[in-house]
Amino acid sequence: MESSSTSSGGSSRTDLWRAVGEAAGPVGATTPLTEKVRTAAWRITDADVAGLSADELYEIVLPVAFAAADEARRRAHEAIDAY
Repeated sequence: MESSSTSSGGSSRTDLWRAVGEAAGPVGATTPLTEKVRTAAWRITDADVAGLSADELYEIVLPVAFAAADEARRRAHEAIDAY
């Protein structure tokens, strides 16, 4: 499989992760676990992830965490641009 950073298709890893983050849905549509991922990931406990496989955790956590980080990055850029 060719890395997106070396392909000439015009797609980048950032674009890919942005699409994944957008697929996670709007910030308001959350479960308790995804809300913690977005706002206080350090507070996630074993009880929050009980019964979920590693694959399920990756499918839930990565897109949500990326979407939250990307939103924070966008807000930071907007604040810098407004200055």
